Formats: sequence, C-alpha cells, structure tokens
Amino acid sequence: MKTEQYNEILHYLKLESIYYSRSALGEHDWAINIPEYPDASIFHVVVTGSCDVKIRRNQLKLEAGDVVFFPKAHGHKVSSSDTATAVELDALPIKKISDLYETLELGDQNTNKTIILCGVVKISHPSGSMLLNEMPNVIHINKEQSLFNSMIEGVVELIFQEAESNFLGGESIITWLIDILIIQSIRQWIKTSAEHHDPWLKALQDPKIGKALYYLHHSPEKPWTIATLGKAVGMSRTAFSLRFTE
Repeated sequence: MKTEQYNEILHYLKLESIYYSRSALGEHDWAINIPEYPDASIFHVVVTGSCDVKIRRNQLKLEAGDVVFFPKAHGHKVSSSDTATAVELDALPIKKISDLYETLELGDQNTNKTIILCGVVKISHPSGSMLLNEMPNVIHINKEQSLFNSMIEGVVELIFQEAESNFLGGESIITWLIDILIIQSIRQWIKTSAEHHDPWLKALQDPKIGKALYYLHHSPEKPWTIATLGKAVGMSRTAFSLRFTE
C-alpha cells in the first residue's frame, strides 16, 4: 500500500478519551478482570515489571516496554500469573484523580512492582471505526520492534508527568500523547500484517474501489448505493459490483 493511502487511514484516527489509569501492583499474586467496553478500544503499556494477559484463547506475556492494544475492547484478564484468582475491576480500591485519570495501588509498594498504564478510548470517525473492525482482537508490540524502541519510554513518561501534575490543559496533552501510542500500534500492525490479512486495506490499493471508499468515508451522510458509487468512480453498476465483491 502506498504511503498516501496509509496517511489517509491514519488521518481519521482521532481519539476521544473515556479514561486512563496508572496501576502499581505489588510483588504478589494478583489478577484483574477488565470488562468489555462497547464501541471503544483499550491499550496497556507495561512500564516496569511484567504481567500475563489472557483474552479468549490468546495468552500473552508482557515485559517492561511492551504495548498491547485491543481494537474492539473485548474483556480480558491481566495478572501476575495464570494461576492467580481474578477480581473484577470495579471491586478494586481505585482512586479518582480527575474526570479522566485514575490510579490503583495493590500490595506492598516498597517491593518490586509492576506498573501499567491503561487507557480506554473511542474513535468517532467512520473510517477509523472501519479500520478497527478489520483488525485482530489483540495486537502485541514488544519493546524490540523498531517503531517503538526509541520513543515509547519518553511518551509514557510524559503521560505520567501530565497526569500526576494536574496542570491546566493536562488532559488534552495526555489525549494527544495517547493518540501517538495507539497510532504507532496501528502503524506497526499495518506494516507487518495488514496487507496479508485485511481485504479492506487491500481494497484501497484498487484505484476505483479506493476512490469509492474515499467517498463513503468523506460523505457518510449521503444515501450511497452500488449504482451511485459506480457512477462516482466512472463505472457501470454491474462492473462496479463485480469489482467490489472480488
């Protein structure tokens, strides 16, 4: 896929924060059930320590610097080990710092601990939503992958500084920084996997279909049909229908 087509997709990944949090989890057995968030996405960044993540049949081991992104915000479990008994997120002693920012501390905070940055976000534009629907249930990006190893620590540190300082405008800055984290996650997925697995992204490489999708995304309020889309890209209804379903 061409660079301008990637840019067209990524341009619409504008996020609305629902909330974000910093969890400091002491050195003992712990497990948290994260609920599903309809029409949203979830990410976790492991700042220090390590943890296990289980979503449906997928089991992941995260180390410091790793990012995991759930495009469709399915429920999942985050734990110190697979054998730990899980507690529902709502039952934990969460401290609300602001309308968007929360903190959680469990266990002995003087011992080696796992610190995780979490966030729940929405992407409101139809193009961004279509992209998320085509993505896998979970994307795991480890700290060794090239798009992250030079910037992830700095971005996470800036997010923590803004969240804990409570300065004027801090929530807007955090939202922008989280934009960077999630867009980098999606960029990495597009770079390594999308062209092999995603027919929607492949369709953008077809000049006619790509143009039709452009019209759909830029003018979603119009009552588009196969016939009107075909006419807009200079094709007959039959020819466009055949091309679109290939």
